[in-house]
Amino acid sequence: MSSEPATPVRRVRVRWYWWVAAGSAILATAAGSVFSVATIAVTQDMPRTLVGHYLSALAHGTAREAMSLGHITARSEDILLSDGAYAKATDKITSFTLAQPVSRGGVTTVDATVVQGGQPSHRTFRVQQAGGFPWLPVWKLAPVAPDTVELELDAPGDATLSVAGLEPHTSDTKVSLRALPGTYPVTANSEPEYTFRTGTAVSHAPGHASAPIVFAAQLSELGRVDAQKAVDTWLDGCLATQDAAPADCPFVTQDETVGGVQVSGFHWTLDSRPRVIIDTEWADGGFGVDAGGGLVDAAATLTRLSDGATAPFSAPKIPFRLFGHGGLRRGRPRLPPVGRQPCGSGLSCSTLLSPCADRAPSGPRSFDRQGRGG
Repeated sequence: MSSEPATPVRRVRVRWYWWVAAGSAILATAAGSVFSVATIAVTQDMPRTLVGHYLSALAHGTAREAMSLGHITARSEDILLSDGAYAKATDKITSFTLAQPVSRGGVTTVDATVVQGGQPSHRTFRVQQAGGFPWLPVWKLAPVAPDTVELELDAPGDATLSVAGLEPHTSDTKVSLRALPGTYPVTANSEPEYTFRTGTAVSHAPGHASAPIVFAAQLSELGRVDAQKAVDTWLDGCLATQDAAPADCPFVTQDETVGGVQVSGFHWTLDSRPRVIIDTEWADGGFGVDAGGGLVDAAATLTRLSDGATAPFSAPKIPFRLFGHGGLRRGRPRLPPVGRQPCGSGLSCSTLLSPCADRAPSGPRSFDRQGRGG
């Protein structure tokens, strides 16, 4: 029995690699689409990310990192732009929220609402394109302008300020320091004669004007006692003179000849010391001094020039007042000032030595032949 050869089965070979290629192309296209969408989304959110990194560095207290991200370069006088100074600040930025970027006139900005010292405030940051394509730009944060701390020292010339434990590199009484957002402790050196209250200075953002924080010297009890002694010593010096118009003294007249009668040989005697009030806070270049209720007796010799006849003259209980500002020299009071009472600065003998025009004159009006006053 013969057998016929079996008909071979024809197998269809599937070109599997074409399917693999086609699948790979589809996957690559899908992946590329996803990548493009993700890249565009990241790029569009890049401005907010840049601002967020800067504010996060501030919130974490890393001044050096924040300055690097904000492209802030510290100069030699920027004593507050450092990790050490920022570590001593309080009321720093603790949290923030960011709005979507806004582009106007070719300028792109991001508005941030920051919480600082428990209070919200608004700050605006500018971002710049740093390359890329029109549809896929690369962004960078524009240089951030630091805050400013404004201070004024109202005190004797040898007083100095310290902010966050650091002394400004200037001798000016008004100081402006660049700083990162926060509140900084301020102190000033005290002397036995005056002291300072400790305080703080709050930084303010660019474009937000703020009056400087004034730190004024306060007269100590020792300074007040020394100032009172200085007033007494100064007044005693005025009384010791025999001048008609003692220099820088609160009482004065003119040594002149009127109607053929010459006034000379003045003697001043204190009848009642003035009540001295000294302001305890330095202002306008010194501690304010106001003293009223003082009385002085004046005596002089009247000489009739026609025959040389003389007669004594006296004017009792002449009121006087002093006012002005006194300072400190090498830590010691330089008091009092040279102010005189406002009712008169220099008077002729026709008013009979009264230093105030509203005081009725008294004293001799004529001479007898022996030169005695009548």
